Amino acid sequence: MLNRLKKSKNYQMFYLFRMSLELKFLRLMAIFIPDDLYVRWQYKRELGKELNLINPVGFNEKLQWLKLNWRDEIATICADKYKVREYVKDRIGDHILTRLYGVYDRLEDIDLHNLPESFVLKITHGSGQNILCKNKKDVDWGYSFALLKIYMANNHYYYGREFPYKNIVPRIICEEFLDDEGKVPMDYKFYCFNGQPHFVEVHFDRYGQRKNNLYDLNWNLLPVEMTYPRFFGAVDKPEGFEEMCGYAQILTKGMPFVRVDFYNFNKRIYFGEMTFYPACGMDKFSPEKYDDILGTLLTLPEK
Repeated sequence: MLNRLKKSKNYQMFYLFRMSLELKFLRLMAIFIPDDLYVRWQYKRELGKELNLINPVGFNEKLQWLKLNWRDEIATICADKYKVREYVKDRIGDHILTRLYGVYDRLEDIDLHNLPESFVLKITHGSGQNILCKNKKDVDWGYSFALLKIYMANNHYYYGREFPYKNIVPRIICEEFLDDEGKVPMDYKFYCFNGQPHFVEVHFDRYGQRKNNLYDLNWNLLPVEMTYPRFFGAVDKPEGFEEMCGYAQILTKGMPFVRVDFYNFNKRIYFGEMTFYPACGMDKFSPEKYDDILGTLLTLPEK
């Protein structure tokens, strides 16, 4: 038992060290390698083909074009995990927001004793860099705070040159944990093109054996995999689906593309987040024709 614990601690130290080095390397690359060259290299590495920025056709290609050419301040507001709350409140109301327990400029400002037993810590300028706390007593806070320290010192822009993250003020927010029997509830991710939702992606067991399904707005399961395998169990169209569609339409008005996420939990709809480049614009579609199908829906703005 003790040996396993030592191995676990050793692995944690190694993982933190490796992550810190990788993020420092990405930050250096952002200084010396222009965005257009970097996204071409990353696209070729991830998808195995050349990126066409002169005449982009597929969904992934067009997302790369948007990274480099669409620089609207509204994207920075909506990518900010704190400021987006005000954006949602102004357009829909705060009834779809999870409870906010705190906002911190520094890691040292977090006082665990004043927080409830369960909550989520999020980095405002990151993506997927969250600490899920189901029970404070079960969390290794030394390791979790070390992760947060690394997250705070870096910026998600460096990884995929996603411009909306670049100028977000680094902060930590503490929000309500939606507890679905110890798991994060199912979320519904609406793919919205020019303010109109067209598809919804549903994630199953997101932090376990993850599977994704893509549905049209009539709740027909589409025969496509997007990086993760499909879930073939029976899935009913959720109550409040039309309400979520309406919210997605309001929040994405005037934007060429954005994915907006909601939770439908305990007969309530909660806002999740807004994502401008799902999978960093390098989702692996199978069959690949769905990359082009989604691409036809994305009308690029003028530079």
